[in-house]
Amino acid sequence: MVNIFIYFIFIFITRVNGFIFNDKEGLILVPSVAFRNHSKISSTNWILLNQGWYYEEDFQQARIMQTTLESIVGKDLDGSLIKLFTADGKEKKNVCIDNLNKPICTLTDDEGIIKNTLQISQNEINRLIQYDDNGSRILCRLSVLNKNIQATGEVYLCDDNGITFISDIDDTIKITGVTSSIQTILNTFSGNYKSVSGMSDIYRYWQNKYNATFAYLTASPDQLYPCLRKFFNREKFPLGSFHMRHFTWLDKNFISFFMSNNYIRTKTETISMFINNTSKRRFILLGDIFQKDPEIYASIYMKYPNRIAKIFIRKYKNDINGQQRLEQVFNSISREKWATFEIGSDLPQDAFIA
Repeated sequence: MVNIFIYFIFIFITRVNGFIFNDKEGLILVPSVAFRNHSKISSTNWILLNQGWYYEEDFQQARIMQTTLESIVGKDLDGSLIKLFTADGKEKKNVCIDNLNKPICTLTDDEGIIKNTLQISQNEINRLIQYDDNGSRILCRLSVLNKNIQATGEVYLCDDNGITFISDIDDTIKITGVTSSIQTILNTFSGNYKSVSGMSDIYRYWQNKYNATFAYLTASPDQLYPCLRKFFNREKFPLGSFHMRHFTWLDKNFISFFMSNNYIRTKTETISMFINNTSKRRFILLGDIFQKDPEIYASIYMKYPNRIAKIFIRKYKNDINGQQRLEQVFNSISREKWATFEIGSDLPQDAFIA
């Protein structure tokens, strides 16, 4: 991995000396979620989370990074993906949701991140709501103030009752190989994402059987969302909210970014957000043994045992050490509440039965 660190040093030097060639600007809006506002007993309002990124591409840095990474993995990579990792966030810029009754504006942060919470009325929800197999949602149109730059993002409504499957992505439904540096780079930047066999089939079955909604948690950075969305559409996974982090130049080691303690905290906080903002909704958690999903999910279950209906962990069938780890992690949780799988066909059609 020496070459990639040399690349990061070169990027830092060129940025300090102003050796930058700017390219086009763009917006990425990541599908988000809205909950009923329980701050007042009689309230019919909703709390909406808005998340995205306003950026400007840097053609030269993208070309340098692509050359460096391709020399490491020995294969061609997707230049359109790499452009997003070398782009600069547009800091402190006004962006506005402009398809509401009254425009709501916010400033991007120092990295160009758009992350704000807003309250909208039930009447506004009724005007914008759309229904499909993925549940109920509204579309929010975001624009950059005084520029012809717009994007439309989905916000999925998560009501108090029902069932939500909260699923990890990397090595749970998509083969990533986060335990290998070379495989992570190759599987991330090739753009040729591969699905874990049978996972989209069982997810669609559960969606129809339980009228369930889905939320996806991933260690992957939000720069990958456009390519992840293509993967979801191609493999026909149920859509839902995505909960991702953002890769910045402070995260100089791309591989450790996937495994950082920050991710563990973020994932725990996101699941807790779903539970604390719904009164009776039940959740089924799906993850893998290759990161810290078992520990995260066990901790969540011990805190909210009546809200977590089931935990499914992906592991290889012949992984004896992995099974022993799970037995230890889940030793305080009934065996009926968790199960393992390797491919989609290992999962039960009745998600509440082992």
